[in-house]
Amino acid sequence: MRLERSFFVHLGLVVVAALFAVLVWTRDEKASALAVADVTVWTGRAEDVERIAFEGKSKTVVLEAKTDKEGRYFVGTTERKTTPPADKPKDPHQDPGDDAPEDAPPAEPTVKTTTFVSVAAGNKLAEAIAPLKALRSIGRIADDRAAEFGLAEPEGTLTVKLRGAERKLVLGGATPGGADRYARDEATGEVYAIKGDIYRDLDTAESRLLERDLHEWKDVDLAKARVIAGDKRREIVRSGDEGKKFWADPASPEQIDETVGNWMSKLDRLRPTEYVAAAPEQKEVVARVEYTGRSGDSGFVELVKGPPGASGKPDYFLVTERTRLYGKVPAGVAEQVEQDVGAVVK
Repeated sequence: MRLERSFFVHLGLVVVAALFAVLVWTRDEKASALAVADVTVWTGRAEDVERIAFEGKSKTVVLEAKTDKEGRYFVGTTERKTTPPADKPKDPHQDPGDDAPEDAPPAEPTVKTTTFVSVAAGNKLAEAIAPLKALRSIGRIADDRAAEFGLAEPEGTLTVKLRGAERKLVLGGATPGGADRYARDEATGEVYAIKGDIYRDLDTAESRLLERDLHEWKDVDLAKARVIAGDKRREIVRSGDEGKKFWADPASPEQIDETVGNWMSKLDRLRPTEYVAAAPEQKEVVARVEYTGRSGDSGFVELVKGPPGASGKPDYFLVTERTRLYGKVPAGVAEQVEQDVGAVVK
């Protein structure tokens, strides 16, 4: 009897302890979630972001918000400084005539400017910074502790223009684990831990933010297209079941036109590697395709050939309703598109 009573006493204690642990764990989870949700560095809306600028140790990134009938996008510019390696120390035993003057001035750093368009990634960045939510608040810190958070020699300064007002954030070092960043709000002096994606997007903006998608819509949404090359043009239709779509001639919509399909696939594989602020000079239009969906006009793609580039061969550029600016594309595939367009619009 005594053993049975002892068993139930211990069992009751285990149950109570388990319930207590669950309650504590649930409370901590809710508290943690509320703490993250409540830490607002500054308010605002993504659509209020007019300009995003980042000044780093060797780079400057600026994104200007734009809006047209297709929606909201950003035009970005990066300036990256590269300092040439220092000259080797002069060998005291070398003939003076075989070497440059010992007191020659150091080489000036070179600056590379890159232009890019950002749609999806740019809007996602705007959503991340307006409103700007922190993972946690550190509070104000003394000057002698700035180095602990990488703020004695920060990575750079982020300036966001929201409806005419500017907010500034100094980006410091990585948090333990390296995924996120410490940052200080210049207006309040408060230090926070913020998501590291913001810094990574800006640090390598010309690659992470560059728009590579030619259109917002998907291929399955198309109904027909018009291919234009010079004074020739041809109408084609999109046929087939869902998941097995193909291009065909309107006269025989149930028959696959492999020539057209292969050419359209090559055109669709072209992706901008960099953008130019202005249309290429002396450009020659290789081909233009105007797309129509079930609800009307969907967009276009235009491939042009510019003057010879650094390689001595012409550069190719592409523009669509989504990219807005001309983007440089790989010449190899572009040349195939140019060579084969005559078989499509013959």
